[in-house]
Amino acid sequence: MKSFITLLSICMLILGGCSKGENTSAGQNDTNEEDRQEETVQEEEDTNEEEPEGENRASDGEVLKKLDEVVIPSNLEEFVAVQSGTMTGDIEYEEETKVFASLSPLEGLEEEFLLNMESVTEETTNTDDLLKAFIYLLGNSAYPVAIGELADFDPSFNEPLLPEPELNDEATNGQGTPAKALILLDASSSMLLDVNGKQKMKVAKDAVLSFGKTIGANSDVSLYVYGHAGSQEDKDMQVSCSRIDEVYPAQAYNEKAFFEAVQGVEAKGWTPLAEAIKTAREDSADYEGDITLYIVSDGMETCEGNPVEEAQAFADEKDGRHVNIIGFNVDKESENQLKDVAAAGNGEYISADSADDLQNSMKYKWLPSDLDLMNKSLESPRGTFAVSFANLDLGKMKMTINHAITKEAERFRGAAKSLKNAEQITEEEESALLARIEEYKETMESLKDELHAKKEKEMNDELDRIDAELEDWLERMRKLKEENG
Repeated sequence: MKSFITLLSICMLILGGCSKGENTSAGQNDTNEEDRQEETVQEEEDTNEEEPEGENRASDGEVLKKLDEVVIPSNLEEFVAVQSGTMTGDIEYEEETKVFASLSPLEGLEEEFLLNMESVTEETTNTDDLLKAFIYLLGNSAYPVAIGELADFDPSFNEPLLPEPELNDEATNGQGTPAKALILLDASSSMLLDVNGKQKMKVAKDAVLSFGKTIGANSDVSLYVYGHAGSQEDKDMQVSCSRIDEVYPAQAYNEKAFFEAVQGVEAKGWTPLAEAIKTAREDSADYEGDITLYIVSDGMETCEGNPVEEAQAFADEKDGRHVNIIGFNVDKESENQLKDVAAAGNGEYISADSADDLQNSMKYKWLPSDLDLMNKSLESPRGTFAVSFANLDLGKMKMTINHAITKEAERFRGAAKSLKNAEQITEEEESALLARIEEYKETMESLKDELHAKKEKEMNDELDRIDAELEDWLERMRKLKEENG
């Protein structure tokens, strides 16, 4: 019995030792697993820390893959199509076109730039490939706007009105040449739409400039605008419907002042036609002599006024007052209202569905009856403020592009230096790359000059066309006068 108890004790000790060994091994396994998880997390964190921050970093090899798509401009078509760099798109336009050089052309971009260039420089150090990578990553963000403005420049000048004698008879409703011509120009938001590929507002401005110059030879001229305040949104209805401005007060025609008044008009809001007629009537209440309103509008009243009543009140104010309306590219409902307005104002309604119709409507109606050939010969737009301002605009556009080219070349040179400092290229490769950058800069400047010269030629061609038409008309008029004694 004693032996059995002794044996049982020994077995229990052995079992206890085995159990303790198993528990110890399990504890060690748990600890090791936790350590491995912590190491994995730490490795992931270390990996994440190595990833560059910022949205502009291309994925591995992306820049290299894009090189075949990047074009180094060599002609005007490619020049006009230049886009912003992927890393420079957020840089302000003013910063990209300013005159002064930057002390740190790659400020805030260098780290990401070098990371993006690793896959490129590992594969190639060809100067054209590196330049393409620079264009893709660091190209000037102002190019699309700056170059686009010059490319889209469309020279347009107010042409002298050249009426045929048979079209210059006295107008209907007893209208002759008025003492004062009050022009009311619709600048509501619908005038921002296009007709036959041209913006209505631009076409209307050109027609008003021509008409003002012609009728201004024998009449005082005034220019009112309406619909130019606020916007077309409901919240701006009150300000848009209540704002009528006389931007050129009734006076003798002055080309510079009238041109600047017309060009300063911007189409924006609602159509307070009734309020415009009322304002013109109140302003002209003390005027003597015949007065005619010439209204250029592309739509009906939208401000809850009654333009028919206002036109009637204007015509009844004194004898010799009329309201003439040109409905420019209007729908049927608007045309019906505008016809009623003209009839109530003892005037005439003319329909114009295109730019040519608008010019012809103002050309064949309401013009002075005596054709002064001497004055007409001086009406070429060449040498006027319009041409001076157009040349000034062209010069500014050219200079802006030039600043952008200089700014980009400055950044590219800084990029070449960074690659060399980061040992991605050698000193010899840097020198070759800098020479290629300078060559690229000279090409861009040459293309800029070519585009500017093209626009200058287009402007001069337009002036030549107008002068040729004017000279032809003068010659025909002189022959008619000779034939009729």
